[in-house]
Amino acid sequence: MKLSASSVAFLLASGISRCTAFIPASLGTPRTSNFPISAVPTGFSVQEENAKPIVVGASVAGIASAIVLKNAGLDAILLEECSRDALTEGAGTNLQAKAIVALNSLGVSTSTLIEAGAVITKQSYYCPDGRHVGTLDKSGDGKTPGQIAIHEGKLSDILLDTAASKGVEVMTNRRVSAIDQTSSPGRVTVKAKDASTDDLLVLDGSMVLGADGTDSKIRWAHVSGSENRDPRHYHGMSRYRGVVENFPSFLDGETMIIAGGVGVKAVVYPIGTPCEKGLQTINWEIAVDEQDENTDPSTQKGHLIDLLSTNGFNLDFLDLKSMITETPSIRAFPMVDLDPLEKWTNGRICLTGEAAHGMLPVGSGETMAGLFDALALKEALEESKSDPTCDALKTFEKLRFKDASLHQSRCRVQPAEHIVQEVLDTIPGTSEVPLEYEQRLREVMKLVQDPPNHSVASYVPSTLAQKMLLRPKAAGMVTAPTVTKAGGDLIDQLTLSQRLTPLERVALTCAGNLQMVFSSYYMQPVDVVVDKMIQCELSDSDKKMSNPPIVVYDREVDMFIGDSMFCKATCKVKVYDDELYEALETQDVGIGQLLRLRNLGPLFSLHDAGRSNDGGMWRFYS
Repeated sequence: MKLSASSVAFLLASGISRCTAFIPASLGTPRTSNFPISAVPTGFSVQEENAKPIVVGASVAGIASAIVLKNAGLDAILLEECSRDALTEGAGTNLQAKAIVALNSLGVSTSTLIEAGAVITKQSYYCPDGRHVGTLDKSGDGKTPGQIAIHEGKLSDILLDTAASKGVEVMTNRRVSAIDQTSSPGRVTVKAKDASTDDLLVLDGSMVLGADGTDSKIRWAHVSGSENRDPRHYHGMSRYRGVVENFPSFLDGETMIIAGGVGVKAVVYPIGTPCEKGLQTINWEIAVDEQDENTDPSTQKGHLIDLLSTNGFNLDFLDLKSMITETPSIRAFPMVDLDPLEKWTNGRICLTGEAAHGMLPVGSGETMAGLFDALALKEALEESKSDPTCDALKTFEKLRFKDASLHQSRCRVQPAEHIVQEVLDTIPGTSEVPLEYEQRLREVMKLVQDPPNHSVASYVPSTLAQKMLLRPKAAGMVTAPTVTKAGGDLIDQLTLSQRLTPLERVALTCAGNLQMVFSSYYMQPVDVVVDKMIQCELSDSDKKMSNPPIVVYDREVDMFIGDSMFCKATCKVKVYDDELYEALETQDVGIGQLLRLRNLGPLFSLHDAGRSNDGGMWRFYS
């Protein structure tokens, strides 16, 4: 059973409070710990010269931070577990205008980026059947392109070459095995093993920047406490990525396309300029709503082609089947990001890039965020001349935490996909898509692709931005990272007279347990009365599903304590289970009650909330 586009109004009722506003559960106070430190074996080397900043991880954020440190007169050492060749693997990424400006400030010219990649002038959204939903203008301001698509490996090469030209010491094949900041005051001891020989290098550092990605050992060991307390957040989707060379250009050769909604989507764009024969290097990604990704090379291509066919993909300007078939290798990943932490720093250790704020791959946000981190570090170093270590790290966190958390939450919402899905659910397949959807796409994607970063340009979040902050971690738990620490939360959106009571803040994030919460609070039973439950026709997208819903209802429910109604809920319910279908047809029962009887936990997404005219509270969720 799925609920979508649901709204709940908590009404004024005698002796009963309304509910809405949220304070998410704290992740707890991170504890300090170290990697296990064992006795140093014979045959190790120790660098005992003046302590240097150490950056762990040659990610975009890591390399950019090392360049910034070097430019500030600090001889940074960059440690990377992989080989240089491994760093040139991967697929495509996109550099938005602010990311290009950030790279320019690090010494990378726009012409170098264009030569290595492809200028993108349009970003277009389509339904799987080829209907055009909207296009974003990416042509830029005449000076800086609006977007450049480039292979991740080429971008790494450019940044590593830039770092080398500035004298940054880069050590690849070095796996950090221990970090200790307690034994020597004012110093951080870092031990790193050579990946091929196991020889141990011991470095005496002034600070450590952890840029080691979403699987950050530094994050778990030194900031959040452990992987168990701070696991990666899985979104129940798989990502398949590939790069195909010498493939026919599509459209004008400068367009990035996103086709599909929240269940299956295809993202395709060039990462090289066309040759005389009209052939280009094309990057593609397909995101699929499935729990386990297919990692078998012998069946991957057939799996993806079948998925696209089942979901009605038919783009007359792009042969997706041939594109997948001609791709030499496909990489599969789960769709994951990281939940926000309360802080990024612990003494002389600080997180940056994906290790600090791992994001979903929306608008290549993580690449841009990693570059913004480097710019903030530069500003922090300039402000903290008296102590370019602890003070600088604290200043860096202060400068970036709010903006990065806001950016992270917007990516987690995936707003464009939901707009396209709304088209699939509401606009008949024989009809053109109204222009209002294009305008909505432009508004929401500006917030994702032009994120707040005070180091690049001033920014004031709009009401629309604030409405997009809320996103669930799991059933009944909201993890908007900007709620308590970063600002811009829903409560700040409301005026003083609209502020919410503690009970309302609890009710705001109820997911299938609203009746239980109110019954416990008032120590009285809650009665559910179904006012309306009308069967609707299945949408075209529902009909094309391999497992379509049994029935779709428009449903209205009132909830009472005694004679007082405290809640009216309206929703669209899609039912996929015969037993649940029978229960809904024969009983006045809440959705949450049914789910508890089946021992199921709903996935809950809060989109917006506010005060109603009569002083009650409303919320909009799915």
